[in-house]
Amino acid sequence: MQPWAGRLMDALFIVVAELLIVPLILWALIVLELTVGVAASIFAIFVGRRSASEAVTYTWRAIRRRLLWSLIFLSSALLVADLLLFEQIVTLALGSADDREDLDVGYGHAEGSFILGRIELHQLALSGTRGGHEDPSARFEVFVDRLVIDVDTARLLALAFAVEELALDGLRGSFDRLRPGEREREPDDDAPAREFSVERIHFGEMSLTLRDHTGESLRSVEVALAELDIGPVASDSVAFDLLYRSRGRGSIAGHEFLLTSIEADGGPQTTLELRGLPLDALAEPLEQAVGVRAGGSADLTVVNRYLDQPSDPAVAIAVAVQLRSLELSAGADASLGTQMMLKVAARELSERGGEFPLEFEINVLRSELAGARSLAESGVIERVADAIIDALRQQLLK
Repeated sequence: MQPWAGRLMDALFIVVAELLIVPLILWALIVLELTVGVAASIFAIFVGRRSASEAVTYTWRAIRRRLLWSLIFLSSALLVADLLLFEQIVTLALGSADDREDLDVGYGHAEGSFILGRIELHQLALSGTRGGHEDPSARFEVFVDRLVIDVDTARLLALAFAVEELALDGLRGSFDRLRPGEREREPDDDAPAREFSVERIHFGEMSLTLRDHTGESLRSVEVALAELDIGPVASDSVAFDLLYRSRGRGSIAGHEFLLTSIEADGGPQTTLELRGLPLDALAEPLEQAVGVRAGGSADLTVVNRYLDQPSDPAVAIAVAVQLRSLELSAGADASLGTQMMLKVAARELSERGGEFPLEFEINVLRSELAGARSLAESGVIERVADAIIDALRQQLLK
């Protein structure tokens, strides 16, 4: 999950966290009013001038009458709030999110019911920066045709913030990397107002343009999703949960990928398959590590398997890379030993027809990704890239 995805999840979870408090407040008012109504009825009966026997006789009738009027009053007030003041309440709830310096939130109109736990935001606009407001390391802008939030009302009444489903349709936008940023986690002040769980996050059709301004020339990549389902996840461990609870399909720079999720050996497992990926992404780090330039393409298969360890759960990431049409050449600072190694490697590649298999596995602990909504914040992406380079170097040095 690259920084753009992490920032998108940050913005989405901040919006959801602000809206979750509204249905809880309304249901709390209902419970409070009913409780006060019953207590007031009992108090009025026993402090009145009736005898004890009369109090017992009329108690149940008086309580029912008070409850009936309370329900009529509350129902009317809640209907007014749901039907006439719904958008105003949504705007008020999102006010604290919009006050943040790093995030701007806007929407066209809202509909739904807080009591039933369904909130729909249409023409939602999210934009913001990362790495400081004055000199940001990145900026993003996203538009969503419709965001649907289905709140788990039963769990909410038990004071557990939970969402049955988040559904986003018609998402499009852009992410610009303006300068190299630190890989440190966002401060706690940038986290959602409250933590919650989500049973399912569904992305419909999505189109994003990723631009990198940090090199000598502008680099741009198009990312498209046909569909993506993630879940269940917790807001404080999204990056960890999505490793083994994701399924969907799409394309990166025109190269299609497939995510499948199954239960294997009693635990969840997600497999990513990506074919024909150019090796341009590894060209610079590989040259820096071993003084070798690489060209060609790769077929990538990544299997993420959940490990239920008692002390600290983990995900085993098994990577299989099949390098195709591999071409190696000496970098500008390649040593004499590296140049001699390349001559040997060239003969081996010629015998293999340019095919070069690599396999390795790394483990990622849940504690390493605690609070992260982006794998880029944790260095997992860099660990996988470094492992690919190390595996390739070991193969070349054999």
